Amino acid sequence: MSEEKKVTQDVSEEKQAKTTEEELEKGVEAVEEDQAAEAEVIEEEIDQAEKEQQQLRDQMLRLQADFENYKRRAVKEKQDIASYTMESFLTQLLPVLDNLERAEKNADSSNPEAYKQGVAMVFKQLLSVLDEAGLAEVKTEGVKFDPNYHHGVAVDQSPDHEDQDITEVFQKGYQYKDKVIRPAMVKVCQK
Repeated sequence: MSEEKKVTQDVSEEKQAKTTEEELEKGVEAVEEDQAAEAEVIEEEIDQAEKEQQQLRDQMLRLQADFENYKRRAVKEKQDIASYTMESFLTQLLPVLDNLERAEKNADSSNPEAYKQGVAMVFKQLLSVLDEAGLAEVKTEGVKFDPNYHHGVAVDQSPDHEDQDITEVFQKGYQYKDKVIRPAMVKVCQK
């Protein structure tokens, strides 16, 4: 009986080993299936991330192209504005030019006083056009020397003037709107 028990025990152990082996195989298969499912999920997530990355890249390239187009348009618009502004100014100067031509034709006239009056009128017309465009003469009469508006080229010690008074103007200065484009060259009293 002992041999029979042994054989039964061996058979039982074999069945148990087979059952354990089958359970292990089932467990391994389950783990492999879980890993395959996880791998599929990860691959889908990677694909989704790559699609999103491509969409963002395309969007960035479109925005960059739009910005470059905007910059080109802005530069062209600035050039057009400057061009048309100059055109308007030149159109305003044409009557002055016409009057100067007329004055030149009449320079040999027998009436020098009429010629002088005509040139004065043209000069006044030119000053008016320049004034409308924003050009103004830098003030020198009754003001103290200011290095922002005046360029001192000589010194005077006149008893009739106070310190830093402008005593003589050698060349008029001009400003365009609020910006000095040429300071006035002046003689300044220093005490």
